[in-house]
Amino acid sequence: MSKQKTTIHQVLGFTLGCLLLAIISPVTFAAPGDLQYERRANDSADAAAELQSFPPSIFPHWIHRINYRCDACHDSLFEMKRGGTEVTMELMSKGKVCGACHNGKLAFGSDFQSCNRCHVVTKE
Repeated sequence: MSKQKTTIHQVLGFTLGCLLLAIISPVTFAAPGDLQYERRANDSADAAAELQSFPPSIFPHWIHRINYRCDACHDSLFEMKRGGTEVTMELMSKGKVCGACHNGKLAFGSDFQSCNRCHVVTKE
């Protein structure tokens, strides 16, 4: 096997390993380019308590960049500026923002069965 093929196999193996860890691990490590979306509570005391017990969502930018070019999402779904586009579960359920792809068909759904795919505890 040539040196170039070995390198390609190593990169593919490493990438697939990282993807597998990202999928099965409830704790993840923030990577450069990852975005953390803080949750906002409504005015009820129950919502404030839930906010404390439920982690924020992490957008793993690098995983998406492996498969898609920037223009797949920018500027049609998301502004290029960090924080420029509001992201809520309500918008996702309407097929907007993340929900344009995370609909259970193109990619895993944004429903209560898959909360821990995005809402994860991070370690620095």
